[in-house]
Amino acid sequence: MPDGTRVAVRIVLLDQSDRVLLSEGRDLSDTGDTVRFWFTAGGGVDEGESFARAAERELLEETGQSGLSLIGPFHSRESDFLNHGDPQHQVEHFFAARTNDTALSDHGWTELEQAAMTTWRWWSTEELVFEGVQYFPENLVDLVQLAAAQV
Repeated sequence: MPDGTRVAVRIVLLDQSDRVLLSEGRDLSDTGDTVRFWFTAGGGVDEGESFARAAERELLEETGQSGLSLIGPFHSRESDFLNHGDPQHQVEHFFAARTNDTALSDHGWTELEQAAMTTWRWWSTEELVFEGVQYFPENLVDLVQLAAAQV
């Protein structure tokens, strides 16, 4: 892996209607606050931490959800992007989970997450396709369908 590569987990969290939970983020390097995008819960894997443990931790920190059956990783990808203005290479491992409880908590958010994440929403795949919002990864609709078949 290239130096500076961040290893991360992402969680495709579905509700009982197969809607996926996405957070809206903003690029803190964008002083005009015009860059907005939607993404799944997740984050960096700590040194010595398994992917599954990182997924459980990130799910709890970012949503307040715990004790869910996580399936995966069921997909992986590499991505290059600007992380608040800094080039970032990231390897992501995707897990799937389903919840009966759509209540969420931001109590575990880091200072960066509090500054960069603006809201969250449960999205159907139809809404993602037709509302024209920017979301990541680009194949999220396919991943939601794949996750729904596994959880």
